[in-house]
Amino acid sequence: MRAKMARSRALIRKIDKGIMRRDQLPLWWVGAILAVAVFIPFFILGEGSVFPIHDQLDETIMAYVLNARHLWEKTAFFPELLGGIPVSGMQPSAVLFIPLYAVLPALTAFLTQYLLAFLAGFFGMYLCVKELTGSSILAVMTGGLFCMLPFQPIYGLSVAGVPLLLWCFLCLYQEKHIVLSFLLILFFGLSTHLVLIGYVVLGFWALAVFIMLLRRKRNKWILFGFCWLTGIYLVVNRSLFLELVLGSAGYVSHREELVNEAAPFWSTVREVFINSAQHADSLHRYLILPILLMAAAGAAVYKKADNEWKKRYLWILAGLALLIGIAFFYGFCRWQPVVDFKNGCQGFLRYFQAERVYWLYPSLWYLEFALCLSLWWGRGTWQGFKLLVFFLLALPTLGEVKENSYFYLNVNQINNGSGITGYISWESYYAEDLMQLLEDEIGRDMKDYRVVHLGMSPAPALMHGFYTADGYSNNYPLTYKRRFRRVIEKELEKNPETAAYFDTWGSRCYLFNSCTGTAWMLGKDMGIVYQGLEIDTEALRKLECEYVFSAGAVENAEELGWKLRGYFETEKSYWGVWMYEL
Repeated sequence: MRAKMARSRALIRKIDKGIMRRDQLPLWWVGAILAVAVFIPFFILGEGSVFPIHDQLDETIMAYVLNARHLWEKTAFFPELLGGIPVSGMQPSAVLFIPLYAVLPALTAFLTQYLLAFLAGFFGMYLCVKELTGSSILAVMTGGLFCMLPFQPIYGLSVAGVPLLLWCFLCLYQEKHIVLSFLLILFFGLSTHLVLIGYVVLGFWALAVFIMLLRRKRNKWILFGFCWLTGIYLVVNRSLFLELVLGSAGYVSHREELVNEAAPFWSTVREVFINSAQHADSLHRYLILPILLMAAAGAAVYKKADNEWKKRYLWILAGLALLIGIAFFYGFCRWQPVVDFKNGCQGFLRYFQAERVYWLYPSLWYLEFALCLSLWWGRGTWQGFKLLVFFLLALPTLGEVKENSYFYLNVNQINNGSGITGYISWESYYAEDLMQLLEDEIGRDMKDYRVVHLGMSPAPALMHGFYTADGYSNNYPLTYKRRFRRVIEKELEKNPETAAYFDTWGSRCYLFNSCTGTAWMLGKDMGIVYQGLEIDTEALRKLECEYVFSAGAVENAEELGWKLRGYFETEKSYWGVWMYEL
């Protein structure tokens, strides 16, 4: 019996030594292998690849496309959209990626952008966790989960790049890797936007500088790093900064009519804490209980721990406080008195989204999880058993991340196709072959006329090269919104909810109506028929619009003064288009 126990203990020690030996090895190469595996489905599917459309393929990507088309021009307006939109109305989320769309097909540019964000997500989290815990295994586990999150690559590194910036901060704090850190800060600054995440990271960095000054700690690199990132944002966003902050836009934005909506305080705080919020999917809800349990267990052994362990535990508590504070801050920003104050303001204060600090959530939750695991990792024996427990703790989150990842979407698409999955592919959404049919039918230079859409997104037409009277922008002239409203005024009177959507937000400047409301994704198989439309055709003509691309037949087209030019669809197109000439 004693011999068996001795052999068992020897085996456990051998396993522990093997695991800890590997734990000290650089395992960054796992990220490269993971990237290859994740991107294989995109190479298989090509234009049949699937991506979330909302706010990504139907809007933000067009900012890159339009800026790329006019990359070498000194122009104040992009003529293709909304009758000619000021350049500031289509600011890309990451200027670094504009040249990609100038030299590559849009899909290739988008996938390259996604690949860079994916790699930045993995390596940033890997380096951060490795720096904070010294464990390569925990770094790989956390980095692998983090980079698979369904963040929208169209926003650059605004979500995925936060750990990379934090690693740069840690390096500057320790006065090492100075040149590399400044280069990566430049990469981050050019790959993010000031109003998405820039003001958040600058705010926390400024707070760190302030605390250091209070504690009389001198670190020139931390101060230089803050000035460096601030300078990058000021240069990149100089026109937007001057227009939104100093009021030198030369036009009044449609956001002056924006009405912020309030939400119940406590339910909002709870929802954000558990599930995060829009565009920052952290899928962390199954991590909350393990983090709290490990933190509670840490409190029980705190007195007996060494100083390094205690320091890490205090960082964990600070992280929890920050995570809770972000949820409360979000709830505060959506609280009725605050919303009423914002709605009473004009300009920047009215539409600035301070609550976007929650974009830190994906990074913070996974860093918190890694730090909690590190409390019990690498100490004593049974490292193999601990590793198994860690895997079981992460398993529910792994399943959630897998099912929501772009990788899973596209593997599912390969296995089943749109007929079963219901996914809309890049090819079917942008429907280049269908757009070419429409261009050929019109037979004129696309610069000489404008089109408008009924029940369908204008993004495919814009991607093809059509000039549109409608569009999606978060910053276009209020005068154009009001001119466009005359076109649909009678239809809005029939549907108060649709009218409120257009009047109090208005970033989607579409032909909303009483038949299909605010719908803009009506496919060819839906059998849509528009009855009794009251569209002001003359007001539409004044917007230089000559053609309507409709997702359904318009029964009273002749009464409106619209002439049917034909119905068009292709086998692969999501859309079926009834084209009318005004």
